[in-house]
Amino acid sequence: MRFSDRIAFVNEGEPYYDPVKGEYVEGEPTTDIKPCKLSTMGVDRTNELFGQIDRVVTIARLQHPYNKEFDYVLIKEQKYNVKRQSDYRKGVFYLEGVSS
Repeated sequence: MRFSDRIAFVNEGEPYYDPVKGEYVEGEPTTDIKPCKLSTMGVDRTNELFGQIDRVVTIARLQHPYNKEFDYVLIKEQKYNVKRQSDYRKGVFYLEGVSS
């Protein structure tokens, strides 16, 4: 299997108080880019796992398990939320796109 695609795990920074500005400011987001294999899930399998057939679910398979904390992922500058992570293999993510 070729891991020719890239996935970016984004962790939003915690807001903190800036005494110079005198207000709370947003923290800097950190990204961690990993190679992966992307594919889409068929309608039958989507219905079996999630009970919905009108959703497009993207599967991201990584070479190694990813256990760090993250808020969302980016694939080709599009934001995705994780619907599920494989229990027996932590390197498989089921993703659903977020409409802007």
